[in-house]
Amino acid sequence: MVAREHSEGHRQASWLELFFDLSFVVAVAQAAIQLEHALAEGHVGAGLIAYFLMFAAIWWAWMAFTWFANVFDTDDVPYRLLMMIMIAGSLGLAAGVPQLAQLDFRIGVTSYVVMRLAYVAQWMRVLHTRDPIWRPIATKIIVLTTINQAGWVLFLLVPLEWRVPVFIAWFTVDIATPILAGWDARMGGHRGHIVERYGLFTIIVLGESIAAATVAVAEAINGDVAVLPLLTLAGGGLIVVFSLWWIYFHFSSGPVPAQGMTAQYVWGYGHYLVFAALAAIGVGLSLAVEWLRDPEHVALPDWGVVAVIGVAVAAFLVTIALVESAAERGHSHLFTNLCGGVLAIAAAFAAPLVTVPGSVLLIGLVLAGMVVHNVALEHRMHLRAR
Repeated sequence: MVAREHSEGHRQASWLELFFDLSFVVAVAQAAIQLEHALAEGHVGAGLIAYFLMFAAIWWAWMAFTWFANVFDTDDVPYRLLMMIMIAGSLGLAAGVPQLAQLDFRIGVTSYVVMRLAYVAQWMRVLHTRDPIWRPIATKIIVLTTINQAGWVLFLLVPLEWRVPVFIAWFTVDIATPILAGWDARMGGHRGHIVERYGLFTIIVLGESIAAATVAVAEAINGDVAVLPLLTLAGGGLIVVFSLWWIYFHFSSGPVPAQGMTAQYVWGYGHYLVFAALAAIGVGLSLAVEWLRDPEHVALPDWGVVAVIGVAVAAFLVTIALVESAAERGHSHLFTNLCGGVLAIAAAFAAPLVTVPGSVLLIGLVLAGMVVHNVALEHRMHLRAR
């Protein structure tokens, strides 16, 4: 395995990488479904804790290997076989998500250990190349990752009442592995490729949100819901998703920062909240359709249903602004995103006056207004440059 250079030409995601990403669609969908069920039953705190734990496991399993593949991607037979083991582990992780929501980690931990040991095997191949730059890092990652997996196996013995704090503590140790090993993106890999990989996963999560909301709308149509409120809700939801796509890919997606390791880690790790927020927006849209179809089956009040979407949108906007600031050492969209987040949350409290569909449409209009503002600003800057 030889590390790729920054100077190589445009590098697209391989078919195997796309296959790897696709395997995580099921896991993301399962986490979203569990959160929706918890919120519909009124278990907000427990549902959110379980959701963030589940999504953290999904995100870290995806992210760790994505960065590895950005530097080392030989695409030979051993590489492909180990990748397929990781894909099998990700599917097992997805199958164990409903149990994870009940703090039963047996299936999840087993699948995760399978994925990570295959990851260790990939690093052992790097170790055998005797690369003077990557050999010390490979040694540290192999040792630390193996210790982490032993810790996860022992985690299964932790009493139920201690599992959440112990999970958070050990997961913090796990995700600190690249930092402790001295990983630096400037040592190798392709910056444009890693941006593409993150963008593709963003598309996957957005697509999952659209799919979940579409299924909910189809069920509402079969349930004889009033047409105008349903169209208003569906239109508002589409504007939300379209605007978020525009904000991320046109205004916030850029090269991985090369200024320092701190900026790299803020960019790479900060996307956890970006992905989790996007999936939660899909949960909020599905919940809003369910509330419209049968309010008695949703324990949250009308403003609470919209607040799920508003808070998720605000978290997305604020995180994107911070990630962008770290990458570009500037705050070009920070104020705009903060204002948009505040207005998105405020729209939830308008639900008693304008109904749930109307509030969702308000959030969509806020985001669309942000897009228009940024496009006009860019156009003005272009004219000044000319």
